[in-house]
Amino acid sequence: MRGESLFSGYLDDPAATAAAFTTDGWFRTRDRARRDEQGDWWFVERDGDMLKVGGENIGAPEVERVLREVEGVREVAVVGRPDPMLGEVPVAFVLRQPGAAVDVPAAHARCAQALADYKRPREIRVVDELPRSTLDKVAKGALRRRLAEEQRDRQAEQEVADA
Repeated sequence: MRGESLFSGYLDDPAATAAAFTTDGWFRTRDRARRDEQGDWWFVERDGDMLKVGGENIGAPEVERVLREVEGVREVAVVGRPDPMLGEVPVAFVLRQPGAAVDVPAAHARCAQALADYKRPREIRVVDELPRSTLDKVAKGALRRRLAEEQRDRQAEQEVADA
C-alpha cells in the first residue's frame, strides 16, 4: 500500500524500514488476502502466520479453525516451535471458554480427523490467557519467543546432564 496518511518508517530502525518499503515507496504489509467474485478483497492471514514444516507451508488459521470446533475452546493461537529436523512444528495455545474444560486428547483427535499429519499441532497447551498487542490481537511473536526460550532452556539442561 501507499498513500499520504501512511507512516514513513519505523522509529530508529532503518533496517526494518528498508525491508518494509520498496524503493518507489510502496509499503509491504505482509498480509495475505483473496479477492472474491465481486472484486472485494478479504484478509486471510499475516505472512508471519505461515509455518514451514519440513518444507511444507501451513497456514496457522487453518489449524486454528479446526481447534475452535473443539468443545470448550474460546480462542486459539498456533505458532511454530523450532525443530532441528523439520525447521519448525505447530504448537497450539488454547484459551478455554469461561467455566469450561478442554479435552486435549479430543482436540488432538479432531486435528487427526481434519488435518494432514504435518499440519497437526505437536503440542496443545490450554492457557488461562494469551499475550495481547496494543490492539488486543494475540501477540504471536511473544508465544514464539516463549517456545524458543523453553527450547534453549531444555538444551542447556541437557548439556548440563550430559556433562
